[in-house]
Amino acid sequence: MRTRFEVLVVCTANVSRSPMAVALLRHRLTERFGEQASAVRVTSAGTSALVGEPVDPEVPAVLSAVLGPVARSVAAPEAARQVDTHLVGAADLVLTMTREQRGAVIGLVPAAQRKTFTVVELARIARMLGQERRLPSSASAAAGLKALVAAAPAWRGPTAPADPATDDVEDVHRARREVQVKAARRLDEALTAVVGVL
Repeated sequence: MRTRFEVLVVCTANVSRSPMAVALLRHRLTERFGEQASAVRVTSAGTSALVGEPVDPEVPAVLSAVLGPVARSVAAPEAARQVDTHLVGAADLVLTMTREQRGAVIGLVPAAQRKTFTVVELARIARMLGQERRLPSSASAAAGLKALVAAAPAWRGPTAPADPATDDVEDVHRARREVQVKAARRLDEALTAVVGVL
């Protein structure tokens, strides 16, 4: 029986937003669970990936702006890779930056619908589940995420925003650093909310 929980983070090129989200989620999980966080594997891919390209050189500075000196200890994600049916099928949770990317993932693997969310969407659902005390408390990051993913699909509709576009995190590849920092702060706020209810 597999004990590791697999999170796949998806954006477009897989060189800016998704690598930032991977680093931020790894950091927040470690901050909350310590060594227990190693039971969660966080990787990334892109719907139109710049396959083999390294992370945008701005990303380390952006992470430092968000996390401070601790950002130096956050491991850099791998080179960009294309999302495929194997990666989606192997994931326990797929987090995308936009609704369009969520649709692309579900188009690849229709059965992934129940485990695929935009980052902002899952954060909103997590906050509601936390307020309603609908999730069991857990000392395990993997068990907490498993419970969240099991509960979340039923709350898509009840928590849906008036403007669906608010679930998207804009593309910041090659954008000015301040634009990238703004996006990273938004991702960090959402991922902190997710980790906070586990």
